[in-house]
Parts: sequence; structure tokens; C-alpha cells
Amino acid sequence: MKRIVSLLLLLALCLSLCACGSKTEEEQTQQQVGAVDLSTGEWLGEGGCYRTELLELPEGVGVQFCRDGQIYSMGSPSMGKTVVYRDGEELFRYEGMGYCLIDGGDGIWLQDEEREGDTSFARLTLFSYDGELQKQLRLELPPECFSTRMQAAGGRIYLNCNNSLRVYDGEGELICAIPHAEWQGSLLKGGDGEIYFCEERESGSGGTISAVDTDQGTIMELFVYDKGFVCCGDGESPFLQILPDGIYRMERGGETRPLVFWDECLLSVSGMQEAKALGDGRFLLGGAFAQTMQLVPCEPSDIKPKIMLTLAVLPTQDALDRELDPTAYYSDLVQSIMAFNAVNPDCYVKLLDLSEGGSLTAEQALTKLNTGIISGSAPDMLVLNGSLSPFPFIRQGLLRDLTQDLEADPDMGVEDIVLADAIRNDCGGLYVMTNRFSIETRLGLCSRFGDAWGWSFDDYLRIDAETPEDHMVIYNLTQDYFLRMSVTRYLRQAIDWENGTCDFNNPQFIQTLEACRDMRPTPEDPENMIFGMNLMGDGVLVTEMAMIDGVTALASESRHVGQPICIIGWPTTDGSCGSDFGVFYPIGVMKNGAHPELCWHFLKYWLLHPNTDPHRGIPNARPLMEKLIDEARHIDPNQEWPDWYDGLRSPMTEAEITQFQELLRRMEHTTLYDETAFEIVSTEIAQFLEGQRSAEETAGIIQSRMSIYVSEQSK
Repeated sequence: MKRIVSLLLLLALCLSLCACGSKTEEEQTQQQVGAVDLSTGEWLGEGGCYRTELLELPEGVGVQFCRDGQIYSMGSPSMGKTVVYRDGEELFRYEGMGYCLIDGGDGIWLQDEEREGDTSFARLTLFSYDGELQKQLRLELPPECFSTRMQAAGGRIYLNCNNSLRVYDGEGELICAIPHAEWQGSLLKGGDGEIYFCEERESGSGGTISAVDTDQGTIMELFVYDKGFVCCGDGESPFLQILPDGIYRMERGGETRPLVFWDECLLSVSGMQEAKALGDGRFLLGGAFAQTMQLVPCEPSDIKPKIMLTLAVLPTQDALDRELDPTAYYSDLVQSIMAFNAVNPDCYVKLLDLSEGGSLTAEQALTKLNTGIISGSAPDMLVLNGSLSPFPFIRQGLLRDLTQDLEADPDMGVEDIVLADAIRNDCGGLYVMTNRFSIETRLGLCSRFGDAWGWSFDDYLRIDAETPEDHMVIYNLTQDYFLRMSVTRYLRQAIDWENGTCDFNNPQFIQTLEACRDMRPTPEDPENMIFGMNLMGDGVLVTEMAMIDGVTALASESRHVGQPICIIGWPTTDGSCGSDFGVFYPIGVMKNGAHPELCWHFLKYWLLHPNTDPHRGIPNARPLMEKLIDEARHIDPNQEWPDWYDGLRSPMTEAEITQFQELLRRMEHTTLYDETAFEIVSTEIAQFLEGQRSAEETAGIIQSRMSIYVSEQSK
């Protein structure tokens, strides 16, 4: 299959190079005009005419509900308090760990819980819409019954629990308890003010909407929907259905009619899972990301022609098998796309699901993609991870080297990209871009390793031989894992793609093979589940795997273990730096896409506006990373910290900053590697590990096979 893909890509390159010369200037600059008649200005769409606007809300605050055009939101509980906001301004503080805030019609209900021994209570507090305390109910729940989320309507309180729906009057007297399957269903308040029971299948694959009859104590199915998400409607319809192509109004019987089609309005909001009515025809858009966008009715003249840029993704096979919403795995990227589309006047990005909503397998989607490349209809950009490896596209010359875009940019240069050198080392050019990264490494105690920045296979084997049986050098280590980590690292230095050569028949690679054979497996089982920095400090664990995903994470790890640590990474033949950059959503720009030069507009925005959480990846834009480092120098130890926060609570020292910066300087590679090359090598190693070949024979065979593969791929 991979051989066929390579041939298709080669053919695509030839055809695309021929086609590029025949494209007219008009075709290169063709703009999308949506559903507007340019001659009359008339709206021709089946859905309504809308635009999007960014909303400014406090950081870390989630929108809960909207009422009379106002947005009520709640921050994560901190120091035993919950803060509630109205239109971004603090409304009141609640002394407790509130986790649900709803519009009860007669005020704001805030849900909390408490336990006394084995008894669980739901604590429900009612506030006025101006934040004044009205009353509090403390509802005792039966044994093994735990509340999840509440709703309120018509003077009644609906409390969904793990095994039943419990309905109370306004004073907390139980009206009925309706059993349902364990941990199933959620409560949905319709635009008609009624409470409905929603049983959603896996994300985006449909579900069932049922009515709640409190008089009969039953849940009655109304209709089944086969895809998308259903949420609360407004005065015009009980529900809204969110589908990839737009939003539909949905009636109590399941009938739908379009509210807005994204393409008609030149919008791209793939991945949206919720819309909240704001009034005046406006809706707040949300999903698996911060709800910071509103959909606003507008005039056809507001829909300006734009150039559409397509960004293609191929969901993982696991997501396809489970019929998940393909965009669920790309929620952060979706948020960036929505924000970019709301502010860019010239072009907009549309997320293109190559699996067509899961109707195509990964292999079928790849075949269709390559057919599109051959016919000259390639997407503008590709997310190159999972099933879409960047290397076949790179080897056939189908990706744009983004160095040229950085050199032409007035605000940024190659030196402003933290991972620029590492990506070029692995890919032969700056063929992919990411806006965030992590560092995959291993940590050890300075008391054992000194100030080393790496360790060799000989070091590993010696230390392992000295380590007691009930201790571990590397937790959950299997031969397959050791092989993959060691060989993929070696691949990056052994292959010269530019010149079409490779070097595997040498003492260094033979040493790698022998280390794979001689390592001691320590797979996880109930008897040896030992891991964590505290155990490394106690000497039970010699090294600890670490995912450094923030500028303060390394310092945090060191403080946690309570003594100086060093960053040794994975063992290597020469003991050099064995740490890698983990790349978030690597994106490549297709040379033969419709507008390769315009893709930098989106990539630049994406680089400069990463996810705002400083603990979900390190910014790849160096100025942003340096800004976070400077902020870490000035952490206020007296500020309030969320209860879940496990980062630094005091300023980062200059020694900690120097250690982090030195690690970045020493690192040379990402976790990207050629899967086909790895399969060739690992296949031949299998016979060596089974004792059927010597290390020298195996190295010679691998050299022969890889020489042919590398030569073919480099032409």
C-alpha cells in the first residue's frame, strides 16, 4: 500500500508541475463569494446571513448560560471558592466548589455536593440574576446515588444522577425518581422551557431525545437523530442541531430546517458542538474549546468575497472505528481556525475531513487524497500526523519549504521558530510547522548521573546490571518499546535524504542492535507498578519519563523530587542528548494547492496565537516562549491558586531558566520519523533478536534494503 502511495505521489508531482504553468492569474486569485448575488446584492442562501465575532471573556472561564442577551459564566473553583461572572464582570463569589450553573427561570441555580460518611448530598443554591442569595437546598441522596448535573423549569428541579433522574419541587421535596441506565443521559432544557433527557452516543454520532413525564414518572422517547449534536433552541424552535455543514432548527418531533450554512456565509467553524441563544438572533458558539465566538445576523453586503484555504485532516483509525466526530481530536486547532476566520478579511480556512465524516476508512481516504493530487485538486494544507506521514509528501517534492515565507515576512524570521533547526534536521527543510511543542525526555538524579545531558547504551546496561530486581531503571520497558525508541532515533542520523544515501553497516548501529537484544524488560504488571518522581528520589526508580509541556514544567519536576535532577533522555550510542521535541499538529503546505503563498497568513496567526494555557505546550514562536519565561521570573507566591494547579507557585530561578534553555540548545531532533524506513529496519531486526542472525549480518542486510529505499525516495 505504501509503495502504491509513493507512486501516486510521484505521478501527482509530475502532473502538478505541468498544471502549474497552465493556471491563469484569474484561477490563482479566484475568491469565494458565498450566497450573495454580486450584481444585485441579494441573499440567495437557504440558511440565514451571518458573520462571527470574537468575544473577550476572563481567562479560564467557561460560559454556562445566556439570558436576555447577557452571558453568565463561571471560573474553575479555587481556594474553596467559585467565582460567577456576568458579561465578563464578577457577579458574586460562592463559598464552595460549584460545578454547574443554570438558568432556573426564577434565578441562578448553582450546584455543589458534599458527603457525610457514606451519605451523599446535593447542595443547590439559588441566587437572583443580580447575584443576591435567595435560598439553599440540601438534598440527601440514596445509597450509591451520586448527582451529576441539574436543570430547573416550571418551579421544579431536575437532578440527574448516576442511576436515576430525580425530580423535586422548589422546596426540595421529592416528586419522583425515574431509573435509567448507569451513568447514562444528560438533561437538556429546550427553547420551549421544557426539560428533556438526552442520550448521546459517542461524540458527534447522534443520540436520542426523550420527554420527561413527572406525573407518570417516565422518560418517553421522542425521536432519534443519527449525527451531530443537539442543544437548547430559542423561542422559534425547542432545539438546535449542530452538523458539519451548519446549524438547523429542530422541532419536538425531530423535523429540521436550516438556520445557517457555513459555506454560504464564508465561515468555517468545524468542530462546534454547542450554540446558546443570546437573543436578537445571535448565538454563542462553543465546543471542545473555549466559547469565545458569537454568531451575529448581518446584511449580505457584510459578506465580503474571500479566498478559501482548505486544511485537510485524517482522523485516527480508532476515531473512525468508534464513529467519533473527526474534529474532536483537533479541538485546539479548530479554535485557532475560528479565531482566524473571524478577523482575517482576505481568506478563511476550512477544515476538510478526508474520511468524509467516517464514511471512508483511512486507506480509502488516502487513496482519494492522492487521486485529488493527481487531478490537480489538492488541499492547500495537511495536518501530517497519525495516518498522514509527512515523509512521502516531502520525498516527492509536494510540500512547500516554509523558510521562504519566514524570510519574506516583515515581522518574523527563521530565528523566531524554536523548532526550525530540529525540523530541518529531520525533514531536510522546514516542510512542517507547529505552534506548540513538548519535550519528550527522561530525568535522573544528579547524585547518580552528575551534570550529564545524555547516557550511552553501555551506561544503561551497566546501571541495569547494578540495579536490584525489585527496582527499575526504566519503568514499563518492553523490547518493542526499546527497539522503537532506539531505532527511530538512529534513523534520523543514518539517512541523508538530500543525497539519497544511508549508513547502517557500522559499529554504532551494531551497538544499537546489541542493546536491543541485551536490555532487561520490566513490563508493567500489578506487582511492579512503581513510577513517579518521588520513587526516583527514593532510589526505587533510576530514571523517570517526563513530558515537559510548559516552560516551568522542568523546574516543577525538580522541586517535586526534592533534589537536583539532570536531563539524560533516551540512551544513545555516544551518550549524546537523547531528548526530542514532540510536535503538536504538524501542518504542511501543498506546493500544488490553489494558494500556497496565502497559507502563511494562517500559519503566522496560528504561531502567534497558541492555546492560552501555558501548561498545554511550549510556544514555537520564540518571542512568546521568552515572554512566558519572563513571566515565570515574576510569579507572585501570594496569589490564589486553583486547587487543581500543580505548577510553580514561586518565581522560577535563573538556574532553573538556564537549565531549560540549555536543554533547548542541545536538542536536535523531533519525534517525526519515516514509518516505512522503521518497518524495513524492524522487520530485519526480528530474526537477529530470535538468534537466527548475527548483529553484523543484520546490519549488512538492513544497509542493502535501506539503500534501495532511500535512493528511490530521494529521486
